[in-house]
Amino acid sequence: MCIFTTKKNKTKGNILHLIERYALSTGLKIDLPSITDLFYPIVADKYVVFHTSSKDNLRDYDYWEEVKEMLQPLFNKYNLKTVQIGLEKDPAINCNIDVRGKTSINQMANVVRNCSYFIGVDSFPAHLAGFYDRKMLAIYSNSYSASVRPYWGSRDNQKIVETHRPNGEKPSFSFNEKPKTINRLKPDEIASDFSELIEKDFESEIPNVLFVGEFFKKDCIDFIPSSFSPFKLENVNVRMDLHFNEKVLSECLQYNDCEITTNKPISKEILKSKKIRHVNYLTESFETGFVDDLVELGLPNTLMCSKKENLPRERAKLFDHNIHFFSEDNLYEKNKKKFGKSIEGIKIRSAKKVLIGDKVFESRFDAFNRENEYDFYVDLEWLFVYDVGQ
Repeated sequence: MCIFTTKKNKTKGNILHLIERYALSTGLKIDLPSITDLFYPIVADKYVVFHTSSKDNLRDYDYWEEVKEMLQPLFNKYNLKTVQIGLEKDPAINCNIDVRGKTSINQMANVVRNCSYFIGVDSFPAHLAGFYDRKMLAIYSNSYSASVRPYWGSRDNQKIVETHRPNGEKPSFSFNEKPKTINRLKPDEIASDFSELIEKDFESEIPNVLFVGEFFKKDCIDFIPSSFSPFKLENVNVRMDLHFNEKVLSECLQYNDCEITTNKPISKEILKSKKIRHVNYLTESFETGFVDDLVELGLPNTLMCSKKENLPRERAKLFDHNIHFFSEDNLYEKNKKKFGKSIEGIKIRSAKKVLIGDKVFESRFDAFNRENEYDFYVDLEWLFVYDVGQ
């Protein structure tokens, strides 16, 4: 057990560090903690430790994989290996050495003690990195960083990054945030700040993140059923609204659990398949017989009217159903305004892949040769958009 004490106030302004608050409340003095580490073999001369998760999900940043990818050329240049610590259940970010769930706390302390650099979330390993005076970066969201940042270690070795809080917003001090404020930080901001610990001029080589969509971390496959080559995948949405083909839909359902998006009724025989997870029915005017089939077969469904002026009529026609308004044209206009930049020369990564026959495309925009900006904007919330033209 460590008893903490203080000789001087290390925080700025009127915000006390939690350790100082505990000292005031208990009458104890703050001293250096006693930490016993146990050897753990890391086969690397120099390495960067990544710790990406905490006990509270709201502190877990969703884009560490993108941060690491942006920094990888820098790591290669300085012959730095990457090591991921944490729990076995923590999402992997493709480090050279993965010790998630393989170390005790004491062994993890040894891994941090011997690292060249540390990067991670507000967590115990970040405090260890501070205590061992490693060059480090840590990110903060639901508390003021001044009260919870590493207490020991040289401030010159510590990059403390706090999430954006516009218009005088204060931290939530909560254990639950929706959406998480930590994700307001863009990956290039974190990568740029961390790179300064290694090389001041590397920032110019880091891609410029233009937009991160709300659904970028939710994998999905839009299958356009023009033809079928047998595949077995998860999270498949058969886009019958883009190409209506019941034969290919039926073949697809033999191999996959599917969501279906359609603008036309689908035969009842196909709807009897046990592999249909959900049906999205998007149309200007609903066929009541098809809606009745969905209800009779107990299929989860969402009814969406694509023409706003038709909503009163369609809701009256199907008064015992919830009918939403959805129009890709409206989504296009909304997202184009939201993005607000030229799409010329952009690079994208998409969480929604598009499958046409046996070909997989990065996005709907790519599937149609980037010829129509409409395809880019309707899927904007699934995209990670960046450029390298700094």
